Amino acid sequence: MLVVLLKKNTTRICIAFLFPAFCIAQPGTAKLTAEKSIPLQKQKVEVPARFKGQLQGDHYVNIPAGYKATLFYTGRLSKSRFMAWGPDSVLYIANMSSGEIIALPDRDHDHVADTAIVAAKDAYGHDVAFYKNDMYVAEEQKVEKFSDKDGDGFYETRTSFIDSILPGKLRPPGGHTTRTIVFDEAKKKVYLSVGSSCNICREDDRAVIYEFDIDGSNRRIFASGTRNCVGMELNPKTGELWATNNGSDYQGNDIPPEWVDVIRDGGFYGYPFAYGYQAYFDFNAHDDYKKILPLTAADSALVKKMKAPAALIQAHSAPMAIQFSNSSFGKKYADGAFVAYRGSFERKPPTGYKVVYLQFNKNNEVTSVSDFVSGFLPSASEAPWARPVGLEADLRGNLYIGSDDINQFILVLSPLK
Repeated sequence: MLVVLLKKNTTRICIAFLFPAFCIAQPGTAKLTAEKSIPLQKQKVEVPARFKGQLQGDHYVNIPAGYKATLFYTGRLSKSRFMAWGPDSVLYIANMSSGEIIALPDRDHDHVADTAIVAAKDAYGHDVAFYKNDMYVAEEQKVEKFSDKDGDGFYETRTSFIDSILPGKLRPPGGHTTRTIVFDEAKKKVYLSVGSSCNICREDDRAVIYEFDIDGSNRRIFASGTRNCVGMELNPKTGELWATNNGSDYQGNDIPPEWVDVIRDGGFYGYPFAYGYQAYFDFNAHDDYKKILPLTAADSALVKKMKAPAALIQAHSAPMAIQFSNSSFGKKYADGAFVAYRGSFERKPPTGYKVVYLQFNKNNEVTSVSDFVSGFLPSASEAPWARPVGLEADLRGNLYIGSDDINQFILVLSPLK
């Protein structure tokens, strides 16, 4: 005789058959992803001799046993954002405020940048990416293509790739200016994230992810309702596009949870009506939300399209880059993704200011979230000393973490030999 047990609470219905129980997320809910503790050890950041005195005082991070944290680079950084590996196996970073793309070679693999080389100028981008040996810089209104024709390390030839991200429009005050670009070579497509122009409002050409052909033509909206997907990355195991999203304000300390999810063709992700899994905002909480009313049948139909996110994390964490792991991180951390939380002053107590690890199961589903690097915010009563934004991994088990505020630097977390 088959026994079926139904256990219902406010968030899920669990069904058990004499086998381990499984739970089905219910519409109208927003349950945070389970937190799993990884034992972390407090360690002092190693500062190479060439950088002595450039970071005031001693700084500590909490990291897993078997790793060390080294200051890879600091100095010529000005609102340093996302990073990428170039075809020369050199790490490049977008220096957004100075309009420079900085190359940081480490030829002897000693976890310290040998020097800082300005690879491109007048490139005021948040993101840098490489495709077919060319470099692409995603700026607020355009994407430019840079080429190094003579192989001297300076990308002196520039051409327009996407000449106008938002044709005829200037950024309204308070709008999100960062653009993130991903090349999908297998599908011959390019994806570009464009954040909302406001905290929350109705708009039809922002808070979306655009898809282009690989040459930058044939723009179309690939997914919508994505308020501000700062981080985007292809899952190397599935080829799926994943993103991290920054949620809206003025709904309290814990609403809306930030999400990390697969970006589906035609998918709708809630903004500006709902969060989590089809959970509507409190439209009376703030004037920004009242302006959304009245809701229409079309609005409700969009919300019904929402799927339960792959992961939901603490509101106002401000997730930035997502970086999928690889086998060089060892069996323990080979099947997951790292996410940088820049942190938010708008929550009391503040949250974020760390790097977490999302554990995946064999079906590429997120099962838990764990602190992987913390200590940038020593305690709720102390001021943070860094704000993690960019992430990159290599095939030697090293994780590079960039901070763009308070102190600007790149830290490398490397396995002990």
